[in-house]
Amino acid sequence: MNKNRENIKWAPFESFFHSKDLEKEILEEKSLCSKPILSEDNLEILEKKVLSAYHTKAFIFLKFFLHGHIYSKKSYITFLDFHQRKIFLEDHTSIYFEQILDMKFL
Repeated sequence: MNKNRENIKWAPFESFFHSKDLEKEILEEKSLCSKPILSEDNLEILEKKVLSAYHTKAFIFLKFFLHGHIYSKKSYITFLDFHQRKIFLEDHTSIYFEQILDMKFL
C-alpha cells in the first residue's frame, strides 16, 4: 500500500504543469496600476521638500511609483544628482524624481 497516496490525492491544483507560476503571474498583472499624474504645483512643492530634506539631513517617508506599483520607503537622502534628476538614499537605492508621488518629514 502506497502511503504517499494521501498527498497526491489532495493536491488537485498542482496537477497542471506550472499552474502556480501562471496563477502568480496573473495576480501580479491584475495588481498593476497606472501612475498618478501630479500637477506642476505639487511637483514644485516636492522639489522644495527634497532639497530641504537633503540640506537638513532629515529622515523622510517617500511614496514612489515603480513598474506599475506604488512603494513606500523611510530613509535619509545621501546624494542628489541634478543632471539625471536622481535621488540616492541611505540604503544604496536610487529613485528618479519623476517617480516620487509624496514625501513627508518624520
